Amino acid sequence: MGRPLLFYSAWPLGYHNLEAERKARGFAAAGYDTVYVAGVGIRNPRLRTLPKAVDRIARGMLGRDGPAGSPVVADGLRSGSVLVVPPRQVGSVRRTNARWIGRRLTEMVGPGAVAWIRWPTPELVDALATADLAAVVYECVDAYHHTPGITGPWAARHEQAERALVDRADAVVVPSEHLAERFRASAGRVAVVPHGVTLEAFPFAAPREDRSRPVVGFVGTLDYKLDLGFLRHVAERRTDWSIRLIGPIQEGFDPAALADLRNVSVEPAIPYERVGAAIAGFDASMMPYRDDPVYRSSTPLKNLEIMAVGRPAVARPTRALEAYSDVIELATTPEAFLAGLDRVLAADSNDLARRRRARAEQESWRLRMDELLGLLEALKAGPDAADAPLDRPQSIADAR
Repeated sequence: MGRPLLFYSAWPLGYHNLEAERKARGFAAAGYDTVYVAGVGIRNPRLRTLPKAVDRIARGMLGRDGPAGSPVVADGLRSGSVLVVPPRQVGSVRRTNARWIGRRLTEMVGPGAVAWIRWPTPELVDALATADLAAVVYECVDAYHHTPGITGPWAARHEQAERALVDRADAVVVPSEHLAERFRASAGRVAVVPHGVTLEAFPFAAPREDRSRPVVGFVGTLDYKLDLGFLRHVAERRTDWSIRLIGPIQEGFDPAALADLRNVSVEPAIPYERVGAAIAGFDASMMPYRDDPVYRSSTPLKNLEIMAVGRPAVARPTRALEAYSDVIELATTPEAFLAGLDRVLAADSNDLARRRRARAEQESWRLRMDELLGLLEALKAGPDAADAPLDRPQSIADAR
């Protein structure tokens, strides 16, 4: 069995956004003995999340498939759980939680492991400070500090925990240069590894022959990030278009706000393996996100999936999307968004669709996974547990 790797994610296994889970499975396929652990954030446990917490305890801490405390094997990937008790901000409680998490880490992965951390949970960061690990990597995939709810005292706690994690980490991984700027002054090693698309899950599809009644759509989480003003503007001015919104409904999205628009359909979430086919059923895709700090710092994976299928798209701009301005339309106003859709629908062709696919093939998931594995090899923390231990720099300056 290869070197153990703790993959600590903000999302549980089976979450509709599979980016984290695919990455964990990629490490397992490369030979790491990977344990996937869903994070507990920074807030106190809430009553409405208690059933989920109990389920995690039963599955990951009691161990349905093994002795108490052992990780559970779920669909070929080991999974485990950690738990914290409130009030988490009280010093003695935080120290107790940190000791408990430290003990859980020992049970799940043992010494000499890689800790791949995607959320700076304070108690976990405390536990990492004294853990015997081959390497610690902090992967920051979004502007976490702008996440809704990270305000007031929570923002300060997040900032403190993230700084401590960066100090402990041997590398920080981000998907864009924009996020890299947040860490370059304080992290010893910052690696920009953009998202990658699973090409096999998003096969190329030629443009639809009959586009007399255009179908324009969005597949993804329906939540606060969508700008309903953009959607209404398109629907009200192109009543002959069919506008499909497909995905799980979460906080901040009210389907009733679009119920008066007869050409808009809000449809249930679909399995990941059907997303590519859904995009192929559109004549054009939309990324009508709100212009907020989280989105401006993001690198939408959805763009790569749309390009892989070959479809045109119109999106609210981000710095990361500017590199694709030759193959997608970027629009900052509802009027420009609609005009962009008009242009791509009128101009689309098989040649343009092939060009988009070719761009996506340069950003494949396999290439990105190779970059992440290469980073761990450079840190002397490859999947072979017999690898030499990591030579840690004595200071940030020594690492540069």
